[in-house]
Amino acid sequence: MMSYVKKACPVCGKEFFVLRKAEEKATYCTLACLTRAQDIESRGVTFPGFVDHL
Repeated sequence: MMSYVKKACPVCGKEFFVLRKAEEKATYCTLACLTRAQDIESRGVTFPGFVDHL
C-alpha cells in the first residue's frame, strides 16, 4: 500500500500530496513554483518558509 503525506508549497502556499518515500525531495507543488523559487533565489531574495532542498 502506498502512503502519502500532505505538504505545503513554500512558494504559493498550496497544499499537495506526495508519496512518503519522496517527502524530503518534493518541495514544490508544480514546476512553475520550482522555477519561481529558483528565480527568487538567483536574485538573493528570500521569503518566510522558504527552504531550499535542491
